[in-house]
Amino acid sequence: MTGGLGLVVLGLKSLLLSVFAVIATVVVVMAAAIPALAADTAGVVDQTTGTWTLLDGSGDQSAIGFGNPADVPFMGDWDCDGIDTPGLYRQSDGFAYLRNSNTTGVADITFLFGIPGDVPLPGDFDGDGCDTLSLYRPSEARFYIINHLGQGGGGLGAADYSFLFGVPGDVPFPGDFNGDSIDTVGLRRSSDGFVYLRNSNTTGVADISYIYGNPGDIPFAGDWDGDGRDTLGLFRPGNGTLYLKNTNSTGVADKTTCLGHVRSFPVGGDFGPLAGPPSRIGLELVASALDRPLFVTAPPDDCRLFVVEQTGDIEILSGWTKLPSPFLDLVVTGFGERGLLGLAFHPQYQQNGKFYVNYTIGSLSRISEFRVSADPNRADPASERVLVEITQPFTNHNGGMLAFDDSGYLLIGLGDGGGGGDPGNRAENPNNLLGKILRIDVNSSEVGGRYGIPATNPYKSGGGAAEVFMLGLRNPWRFAVDEGLLYIADVGQKHREEVTVLSAGSPGANLGWNTWEGTRCFDPPCVGGSHIFPLIEYSHLAGCSVTGGYVYRGSAISGLDGTYFYGDLCSGWISSFRYQGGGAVDHVDRSGELGTVSSLSSFGLDGFGEIYVTSLQGGRVFKIVPAP
Repeated sequence: MTGGLGLVVLGLKSLLLSVFAVIATVVVVMAAAIPALAADTAGVVDQTTGTWTLLDGSGDQSAIGFGNPADVPFMGDWDCDGIDTPGLYRQSDGFAYLRNSNTTGVADITFLFGIPGDVPLPGDFDGDGCDTLSLYRPSEARFYIINHLGQGGGGLGAADYSFLFGVPGDVPFPGDFNGDSIDTVGLRRSSDGFVYLRNSNTTGVADISYIYGNPGDIPFAGDWDGDGRDTLGLFRPGNGTLYLKNTNSTGVADKTTCLGHVRSFPVGGDFGPLAGPPSRIGLELVASALDRPLFVTAPPDDCRLFVVEQTGDIEILSGWTKLPSPFLDLVVTGFGERGLLGLAFHPQYQQNGKFYVNYTIGSLSRISEFRVSADPNRADPASERVLVEITQPFTNHNGGMLAFDDSGYLLIGLGDGGGGGDPGNRAENPNNLLGKILRIDVNSSEVGGRYGIPATNPYKSGGGAAEVFMLGLRNPWRFAVDEGLLYIADVGQKHREEVTVLSAGSPGANLGWNTWEGTRCFDPPCVGGSHIFPLIEYSHLAGCSVTGGYVYRGSAISGLDGTYFYGDLCSGWISSFRYQGGGAVDHVDRSGELGTVSSLSSFGLDGFGEIYVTSLQGGRVFKIVPAP
């Protein structure tokens, strides 16, 4: 009996273990079948052009065109496929225009709802998985909720219900603030930054309230961390920055993103897979009426733009609006080819506040270090520390470019001193600093307590000036360091303009001037030597003065990654190529997309790798953007 009972017990135990294993398997399968929630992302809409710039989860951008100036943009899942797509509300007449894909085009759905001045409020207010368009009437502080969409341009009819919440003037936004899959309403009081959220679409007081942001910020909501609850995002037009918070509570943003400008409006949602790289690009005007802009730059991850004006000021554009006072105001000897010519931020600028300028004063080219003041938008003019001064024999060919290489050394571009044809034969003379790219260590003080000489400089131990890194340049007008390469644009004399690409670790490289002008013999005999010839050159039939640019490494136009842009001051065209296998590939004249830029004075980079173009005509700054 005992043995038989033992067998029965063992059999039951085996059966139970099998059942538990099946249950565990089912639980695992069910858990695996439940998809993880995708975090929402943000975007901005330029309300003057109807261009929507949407971010995907990796931070890449996609641009589409939809709508007219002054339309109020928003996103929603209109066809219940789980993807948020664009919508517009025309406050002048109450018409709504909705698209069912994140692509350029016209509305798939149109209808009339509300009265002029109403504010659109998209959301899933009944939990059926589909978004509809409701309204907020600011004059009444009343919400009008409707749970279906119109069609064919007709009227939508009366709201399903309405309720009061807040006070006139509050800025409304929808969201699922408690994770129950039903959108409710929130308000933000612009005057004081107070946020008020309701968890039901009924008249009442806020279920959640807190302070977040600055007066004038524009609110919108999204599930930024994928936890199933919507939280607040803010867009600050004054500096073109999105501030996303993962909890509905007082505090600072969990994520900030520079996107947009003073004319932009924020949107958020699950945009799904976005379109691939744009096939075309364009120029967008950022600012005008600047005083002879020669350069644009910014510290890494800084939303501001710093514009170098030849007349001596460094202006800050915040949200594409010039601040009232310049970052730095220098007294310079200007005009012609002189003035404030270059600016570079120290690689550790965020920690040490140091930056460097190249300017002319009297007959000198001066390279100085400055520091930012306690106000991040103002430099300390008393902090100037002069590093290098070079006497210029003539007023032209001053160069002016400054940039840090991958090793953290400062590169300084200097022309040959001018006078036509390099009459003093300075460019190929290693003992003379003119006609060179110098390289110094600003973190050292071995030379007169001012700077150090990198160990790999070719003349550190003799045979030439220790600061010289490369020689044989006529007037390098902008160079760029990119992934171990140096792209140098050198202005020609009478016949050739040139762009040379070589390893940034090429100490002693001789680019040939004044023996050669590009690949054309200038001062014979043009034999022997180890000159580096240009990768790209063009004659003066195509232009008169090359303007060097940058390699694109931004996120807005991913199809252009690795593409170098350059142009011509006189003709105003912009071209590009990619450096591959020691040669130029995909060499493209961009005039069909970008047009021409009169008096194209320079290119520049912002803190995120996007490329800008400056023009002396009208003091303009443009940004290269994807064309929707």
